[in-house]
Amino acid sequence: MKNKTQQYPMLSTFSAALMAIANGGALVSVIVLTVSFLLATPVNAQDSKTVRDVKLEMNKLDKEIAQAAVEIQEALDEVGIETGIKIHIDEDDEDSRPKLGVYLSDMDFEDAYKMRYPFAHGVLVDGVTNNGNADRAGLIEDDIIMYFDGTKVLYEDHLVRLIRSRNFGDKVELVYWRDEARDTTWVTFQAPVKKEKTDTQLTIVDEKKKDKKHKNSRGWGGGGFTPMLVQDEGNTFADVEAIMTELGLASSPFRSEGIVLWGGSGQGYVGNGWFLGGFGNGGGVSNKVTAVHSNDGSALAGTTVEREISFKMGFGGLTIEKRLAPFSWAVIGGGTGIGLGGIDLNVTQDDGKFTWTNLNDELIETKSTSVNFSKNYFILHPRANVMIRLTSWMRLKAEYGYLYGYGFNDGWKTTLGNNALDSKPDTYELVGSQGKLSELGTTTLSLGLWFGF
Repeated sequence: MKNKTQQYPMLSTFSAALMAIANGGALVSVIVLTVSFLLATPVNAQDSKTVRDVKLEMNKLDKEIAQAAVEIQEALDEVGIETGIKIHIDEDDEDSRPKLGVYLSDMDFEDAYKMRYPFAHGVLVDGVTNNGNADRAGLIEDDIIMYFDGTKVLYEDHLVRLIRSRNFGDKVELVYWRDEARDTTWVTFQAPVKKEKTDTQLTIVDEKKKDKKHKNSRGWGGGGFTPMLVQDEGNTFADVEAIMTELGLASSPFRSEGIVLWGGSGQGYVGNGWFLGGFGNGGGVSNKVTAVHSNDGSALAGTTVEREISFKMGFGGLTIEKRLAPFSWAVIGGGTGIGLGGIDLNVTQDDGKFTWTNLNDELIETKSTSVNFSKNYFILHPRANVMIRLTSWMRLKAEYGYLYGYGFNDGWKTTLGNNALDSKPDTYELVGSQGKLSELGTTTLSLGLWFGF
């Protein structure tokens, strides 16, 4: 005849839970009671499940309980920082087998893609226990364990069996993957320090909590509005500003600090901390003026024309940059931009002297014309920047650089008709236009918002 505990396995499990409550602390007892009820379920359902299914559920439950205990301990540690009292939950030290001190999970396609992991084997480290064997060996969260003492790690249970085959004092080599590179470390399986069992351990915090090891994200890409101040060092733009004044343009985009070029940039992550993208900045001014012939001795002295003057300056190209993330709130980067740039000055004027009956002579005598002056450069723009976190999707980006511009020709290219009067307009070099603008060399400053990360 079966006794009551054999007939009702739930009763036996519940009794064990009551004993735990009587002998243990409140927090530990709640965990034991919860686990007891959960463990009773597969026993009552064993007629409908295979032994293998029960073992799988038990292993999954054991992992979830261990993770919950870690989270509870972390919460208690946070309370200890605030109150000065540190509370430790007793750990089960009955198992005398070596432990690596990690929380593991099998790799999936999404994990491998995010970490740029190109292999079909390995186990992901979800976390490490404080001051455990893995922690002392330098492993951190999101590492991928590839080889255990020369043996390829296939999946989680395989690694667990390899660990349990070792003895305390053994030293093994681990090959792991971190930041898109393979690395090696050595793990020594040290025996855990025995603790006297008490309901709880209360100690006063005597030292600052160690910083938690984690990886700060360098981002995945984005773009933003980043206006650029091209500084006027050594009167770099004195020549072009002088000719604009000579043509009658009173307002100039140039200031003593330089010229502001509006625009933006964007980048995408290509691997190992490198980002590839593009940039473009431009600015200028356009105005209508009345110009008067300045030579009093000329037959055209006092002649006036209406002019429309347009000035444009811009740069654009590709960028390549390396980013580092020393802080959770800021990312620093350095790289260079490579591309093309140019300065363009277009003048269109009209003397307004066209009539239907005298058109032939007026076309010969007219001072109406359209002419374009341009200067083109090859651009090299090394720079360094810092992005400060404002929100999870927006950063404040500040950048400092040096703009090198190498002119394709020494002087300014002059085109009559602004490429509109003839399929092959007359183009020549403006006489005496050699000067500081044959090459550019000046610093740049940028400040703007960056969206994405």
